[in-house]
Amino acid sequence: MTSAAESITESLRRSRQMMVQEVERSASTLATFDESTSVLQKAEGEYQGHRSLLMRTRGLLSTMQRQDVFDRIILTIGFTIFSLAVLYVVSRRIGLLALQRKLADAIRSGSLSAEDIVAKAQHGPAPANVPAPAPRVYNEL
Repeated sequence: MTSAAESITESLRRSRQMMVQEVERSASTLATFDESTSVLQKAEGEYQGHRSLLMRTRGLLSTMQRQDVFDRIILTIGFTIFSLAVLYVVSRRIGLLALQRKLADAIRSGSLSAEDIVAKAQHGPAPANVPAPAPRVYNEL
């Protein structure tokens, strides 16, 4: 009977030792869970901070994209106006150069004299509806 009691006692001691080990393991697991919970709470707080930052960044990016489109439109309109102004100036210059060439050709051919051109420039062109004055008749008597 004593040997049976000793074996039961020994078995109970081993069971108690295993329970103590399991309780210690459970305590360390609970400590790990608590630590993980605090890390997750910190991560959630950081996520909330980053979320607001991301929302502001998204708003700024959309504003910058709108501004980019607006700038492209302004640049296109400005370049078009500049090109039209250059085209106007060049066409006027070419027109003046063509007129200058015609006058030079007329002077060289002798159909116009430099004095006629100066007189027309000072007095303006002769009106088209007014008849030219009759040539003077000289009385030689």
